[in-house]
Amino acid sequence: MDLPAMIHQLTGRPAARLRLAGRGILATGNAADVVVFDPDAIIDVATFADPRQPAAGIKHVFVNGVAAVSGHLPTSALAGRALRRSAEGKTQST
Repeated sequence: MDLPAMIHQLTGRPAARLRLAGRGILATGNAADVVVFDPDAIIDVATFADPRQPAAGIKHVFVNGVAAVSGHLPTSALAGRALRRSAEGKTQST
């Protein structure tokens, strides 16, 4: 599987399956959760003894367009929002 197909498999398909409006693809007006990574360097370095190690190769993470990780270091930003499904089946952030 090529990288674009894999990214869609991990983002777009689950968002569509769960009917998460405005999520899963980058488009104007959508919630922008973005991970900037080096595909040749990304690797999980966590172990059972030290499971909270961040993956290597991830340079930046943006949650709702706000930097949550910058230059491999977490920021203090808390831009994430809980999602709730209404009785009509629409997804809304709280």
